[in-house]
Amino acid sequence: MKVHIGKGLVFLTGLALSQAALAASKDVERAAGAAAGIFAGIYVHELGHAAAFRAAGAEEIRIRVPGTQCSLLCGETQAAWRMPLSLAQGRMINAAGIIASNLAAELMLQHDSSARSGFGQGFIATNLYSNAAHVFTYYTKVRGRNGYRGNDIDAYELTGGNPHLLSAGLIAYSVYTLHRARKKEIPILFMRVPF
Repeated sequence: MKVHIGKGLVFLTGLALSQAALAASKDVERAAGAAAGIFAGIYVHELGHAAAFRAAGAEEIRIRVPGTQCSLLCGETQAAWRMPLSLAQGRMINAAGIIASNLAAELMLQHDSSARSGFGQGFIATNLYSNAAHVFTYYTKVRGRNGYRGNDIDAYELTGGNPHLLSAGLIAYSVYTLHRARKKEIPILFMRVPF
């Protein structure tokens, strides 16, 4: 019996390279899914504002991603009005983006297949980042200084809402989400949550 070591090595090398290529393509697929989830998270937040604008009777609603006050990972929604808004309508509009993105992330977290997908992980991570960024920015930046116009929590406060309760709710929900992700062994952007 004749053994062809050269052909066997070529076969094993080809097999190893095909497995590496398959693994790399899955990584690329997951990364693309995460990128799509990140941008979907931004758009869902802005669509929440847009739906509240529409419910309040706004016209010419425009969503811009990225927004004018930020880098790539944020957005803004603007609308034209015929009549002035009430304070209650203003609070509803300002909280609607946060509520919409948290509800959508919660729905994904409730379904393991969604939460474990690249898209779901990108979406959930964007929501958690958005919650933390809104709170951090509210407490560290000053409206009117260096052209800063404020974020959703600032706008919520300007319409008579309690920004501290909203901030506490966002942080509490985020910590609870991270805790549940760890318990279910669901990674957040492919990383295991330590607490």
